Amino acid sequence: MRTEDPHPSLRGVEVLVTTSGVRVTEAVLAQLPGKLVLTTTSGHDHIDREAAARHGVTVGRCPLARRDAVVAWSLAEAIAGMRRLGALQRAATEGRWARAELPALAPVGLAGAHVAVVGMGVIGQRMAAALEALGATVLPVDPRPIAGRRAVDLETALEAADLVTLHCALSATSRGLIGAAQLARLRPTAVVVNAARGDVLDLDAAVDAVRQGRLRGLAVDVFPVEPWTALRDAAVPGISFAPHAAGYTRDLGARVAAEVVDTLAAWAQGDPLPHPVPPP
Repeated sequence: MRTEDPHPSLRGVEVLVTTSGVRVTEAVLAQLPGKLVLTTTSGHDHIDREAAARHGVTVGRCPLARRDAVVAWSLAEAIAGMRRLGALQRAATEGRWARAELPALAPVGLAGAHVAVVGMGVIGQRMAAALEALGATVLPVDPRPIAGRRAVDLETALEAADLVTLHCALSATSRGLIGAAQLARLRPTAVVVNAARGDVLDLDAAVDAVRQGRLRGLAVDVFPVEPWTALRDAAVPGISFAPHAAGYTRDLGARVAAEVVDTLAAWAQGDPLPHPVPPP
């Protein structure tokens, strides 16, 4: 489907492959003769899952293509925020040798840190494994059962966290999950990284928390509205914005194509989809 064509013909379409830029609504699903919608993305909030269930349409997704890139970006931003790399770089550009300022900056390493990983799906599990390899203690937060792990409730995780990294899908229960009240539970030395969806985090409240010294750092790749017009907030020390770029690498197209092919092959052979999206 092309985003510039609001009413494409779906006559004879057996499988609809789409991106997050296209809304797969009740109207689209009602005229889809096939029984599979596959999004090339990890997120699936652009697909009306309730309507899909009513029409007997299976929904699949492709979370592997961007998984490692998102984890790498999240780790990079987490380390930069916790280690106060931005403050050290600003000192260098101002001509200051800031070694004497290190005790006041109080950088925090991942080894021994407590990290709340919110959303333990494909990306969240990979993030947790990477954090643990670097010596962090992971506090997994997810309403669903987590294989081999015991989930921690959100409030407990926030109160213990040196770092909060968001990787959950956007749903009715996760929309506004981290708001002003949740941010207030964090210690002022904590860092928040959002690589999930923009509406999971109250961005204005998070920016204010950094500006007022109630939060050490904030890194955001996803926004409530994109393009985000308040990019000037990134000028606040401790804040880093990226233009929904965490999942992009130069080989992304090939990775997406390979995952689409694998998923369609499973569908054609009558096998379970590698990454189905459950009905709501």
